[in-house]
Amino acid sequence: MSSSRSPRRRLPIVLAPAMVLALVLVGCLPAAPPSPTPSSTDVELFSAADGVRSSTELVFALLAAGDEKGAADELHPAMDLEQPLALLLTPSGVYPQIEDRPKILSVDDVTAAEDGETGTATVTYEMSGAEHTDTVELRRIGEDEPGADDYAIVISDDDFGLDASGVELLPADTVYRIHDVDVSAAFLAARALADGDEVPRIPAFGGTYPLEITVPGPDGFTDTVTLQTSTFLGGGTDGVLRDFAVERGY
Repeated sequence: MSSSRSPRRRLPIVLAPAMVLALVLVGCLPAAPPSPTPSSTDVELFSAADGVRSSTELVFALLAAGDEKGAADELHPAMDLEQPLALLLTPSGVYPQIEDRPKILSVDDVTAAEDGETGTATVTYEMSGAEHTDTVELRRIGEDEPGADDYAIVISDDDFGLDASGVELLPADTVYRIHDVDVSAAFLAARALADGDEVPRIPAFGGTYPLEITVPGPDGFTDTVTLQTSTFLGGGTDGVLRDFAVERGY
């Protein structure tokens, strides 16, 4: 009994030379170049200390340019720039008019913790016609794969910015201006947050602030008090506004 299955087909014999030629040609193709072995410099181009140094230099470059908002973004803990108290850290038009802003001279003695989370740097800068040297602490806030990691300068609420004590002694409708910019919102916010003699500082960077104070009313007056900071992060203004208010009989 014959089978109905079709007989198995075979490749024509004339294809065999072609297959041989293809195999020969493949063997003649140039081999792919071997992958380069990564060097130590490819693995880590920047150290943690590089990030500490570059982040410190960035803050001072922003201050020198009068970019208070950009510099405020490089602080730790992060500042709430939406609150009225932080008005002087926003593009209010004040800081670009502060003529004696800090200008960096050098960054030395840069260190970084073994885990890269923190670091320190000694920075020398010119401000208000004098040379200053401060050691700052920084904390890592971001990792940059192709470049140096980002660090922020650590601040303390106890000494960052301008001392506003004395604002609670002046009338609630007092108007405050710096270089013709109305900054009353910041000072009145400090007044509202005062707890007895405990008055929050007004966040601000270093320089000399001519604060014009206007007390309205028949017995009112307009006068100017100078708030000159002692570092690029403020300080040096403690008691100035309070002494002004007391001298005026408040």
